[in-house]
Formats: sequence, structure tokens, C-alpha cells
Amino acid sequence: MSSRVWRGLAWANFGLLVAAALKFIPIGISLTHGVTLSADQIASGLADERAWALDLISDTPYLLLVWILVALLLRCQTGYAMIRPWRS
Repeated sequence: MSSRVWRGLAWANFGLLVAAALKFIPIGISLTHGVTLSADQIASGLADERAWALDLISDTPYLLLVWILVALLLRCQTGYAMIRPWRS
């Protein structure tokens, strides 16, 4: 395959890593309301939002596994660790 395809795959892999990091923003926002929620906060729906945020980050290990496997594939095929694609 051409180097353009590998470079595109490296950028997609970098996007996957960024997406995995961005998934933690909602739980951070939820925790600004406190670790334990009061009855008023639960009644206003913050408990549901926290449950959604926890569900959102629950598959992060799988995303990181895919990221590592693609990074290893790129390393084996190109000879370069294309973790930062703007340097390739």
C-alpha cells in the first residue's frame, strides 16, 4: 500500500485516541456537582446524566486496545511509530 494510505490510517488512529480522551469530559462535568448527589440533584436528573457519563466511558479500554493494535500494525508495516501523524 502507498504511504498515503498509511498516513491516513495514522490520522484516523490519532482521531480515535482523541475521541477516547474526549469521552471523559461529561464525567468531569458531572463530578463538579460533587461526588455524592443530594436528593434535589437526583430529582433534577443529575443522577441519570452521571449514569450516562459512566456508560460513555465504559468502553474506553476497548478503544485503547484498538488504538494499540493499529499503532503496532503501522509500526510493523512502515517501520515508524506513527503515533503523532503530523511528524510522519
